[in-house]
Amino acid sequence: MVISSSTFISDTVLFIRDLLRTNVTDPLLRTNGIGFVNTAFPKRKTQYPLITVMTTGINSKKLGMQSEKQWTTINLEIQIYSRNAKEVDNITQNVMNTLRTNQFGTSSTDAEEIHELNITSVVPIVEPQGDNLIHRKIITTEYKVIL
Repeated sequence: MVISSSTFISDTVLFIRDLLRTNVTDPLLRTNGIGFVNTAFPKRKTQYPLITVMTTGINSKKLGMQSEKQWTTINLEIQIYSRNAKEVDNITQNVMNTLRTNQFGTSSTDAEEIHELNITSVVPIVEPQGDNLIHRKIITTEYKVIL
């Protein structure tokens, strides 16, 4: 996949989604067509655990007075929904390790010209859903892109 300046928002989200799909182990090993890693909370039937990836903000600065190039920060939110605290912790650690260890080399964020991973926060949330609790962690990240 090549990140294009005209479609860098969706390209970045899809690249990170595919990176997580390839490298984060689904504890259920599902074969029923229900996705484990998605680009937003799916409208179709879901099954926990579930990971979503979406853009939450963009900030750009010019690279110089005579330049049309921009040093752009793209903020991503990766949410992990799970059935219990241990599972959400394990998946969160797996996601963070995947992001950290896939910055350089072939098929890496650097190869796609997405630079300088910064994990800005990891927030735990526990929500009731019917008689059960949904354990969730929100990982907020930012990457730099030259456009």
